[in-house]
Order: sequence, then C-alpha cells, then structure tokens
Amino acid sequence: MADNTQTGNKLKKDFKGRDANKIIYLYKRFMHEPVTNKAHILGQQGATSGTNTRAIQSTATKRGTAKGVGAINQQRTVDVIFDDPDNNGKDLYWDLYAAWEKGELIGLWRVDLNTLHGTKPNRKVQAQFSQSYVPNLPNTEALGGIVTSNLQFEVNGVERAINSDENAFELDESDLDDGVLDDLDKYYNWAHPSDIGTENGDVVDNSADDETITVQDTTTGEDVMGPGASKPANTSNSGSSSTGSGTGSVTGS
Repeated sequence: MADNTQTGNKLKKDFKGRDANKIIYLYKRFMHEPVTNKAHILGQQGATSGTNTRAIQSTATKRGTAKGVGAINQQRTVDVIFDDPDNNGKDLYWDLYAAWEKGELIGLWRVDLNTLHGTKPNRKVQAQFSQSYVPNLPNTEALGGIVTSNLQFEVNGVERAINSDENAFELDESDLDDGVLDDLDKYYNWAHPSDIGTENGDVVDNSADDETITVQDTTTGEDVMGPGASKPANTSNSGSSSTGSGTGSVTGS
C-alpha cells in the first residue's frame, strides 16, 4: 500500500493480472546439441500448464493426524504446434521424436516475458529450468488442421526456479535464438515488393527485421528508424529503406 501524503489515506494498488500469453517454453537437446547452441522456442505458442506436487504422509494418533511432506514431483505440459521447417532447417517434430526414442533428457526453460527488463540487445527475463523426459509423443492431425502434440514433460529431480536467497534465475538475451524476444507476435516481417518473390523455382524472403527499418513517425511525419536500429534515421532520404539480410530461401510449393 502507498500512503497519500496529503490526506494520510491508504491508496489501493491497481490490479493487473500476470499475462498467461507471455509464458513461453524453450528447449535444448543438451545431450545431443553442442554447447554453442542456444535455446529454441518449443513450437508456436500453444497452451501450457504445470503441476508442482508433494506426496503427503498421514499418521493417525490418538488425538489427531500427524502429517509430513514427501518428495517433490513436477510435470510441465505444452501444447506444441509444429511449424513447417525451413529447407534444411531444424525440424522440431523429428528433434522431439529422437529425444523420445532415445530416452534423452532435454533442457526445458519456462520463460516469463512479464518480467522482461533492460534494453536491447542486453535484456533479461526470469526463467525456470528443468531437465525433463518426453515419455509420450502423441500426434494430432485434425481434418484441415495442422500437426500438434500435447506433451507432458516429466521433470527429473526438481526444477530450478529460485536460489537459496529466494531470488529468481534469469536468462540473458544472448542465451536465446535471434529474434525470440521480438518475434513471438509476428508471423512474418513487413516487406517491400522487392524483398519477396520467387527465384530459380524457390520462394525467397529477403525482408529485414521490421523493428530495424525506416518508418514514418505518425505524430511528426518525419522518417525515423525503428527501435531495433543501430543508428538514427537519415531524414533526408524520405520514404526509403534498405533491404536487410533475410531468412534466405525456402522451397516453394
């Protein structure tokens, strides 16, 4: 509660719920991938949930029941929505299938984007980490839909969320694949006509990160660079922006 210094009255804190849409899961097959690999998004952002339970032992006495807590047991459930992999890119489905077939532990991070702080490219975000198994890998191919799997990850031991001082662990922006913190709500970048098309039978997308390109300030009318750009806009070059490095080519249908 905050004090109103003029009246001495207590001011009620405004309520704001923790946004469930900002909870995402990342993974890494640390028993298979090199140390230099970063964490990857676990599919498109589907519904997630988790359980944190402890067994309770009850012992009856003449006057009451004495209870004690047992071992911790945790599961993490993620409705994984598989995207179509780029040509020669990482295929999430086969990655998870291999981990399931080999009985591998995978690194699993529960990332809370509600806690994102700092400035790009050195932002930080709270994250919980576990080493987990994928005991089951069901497939759902809905009629006219896309492939999904509702996966329950079994935590080996105890998930690491806070240290001995009860402070939350954090991931650095450098721990994540490029664009993870910015692109969760984007299905594609804004593009100039010359950025996208076909070339040698392949579909090509050379669009730049749309947080970096020149835009028009809707308040002043001036041309300015996006918030992810490394330098200020040259307002003398009105209405133009350069093509940046893109996602490369993908095989066209």
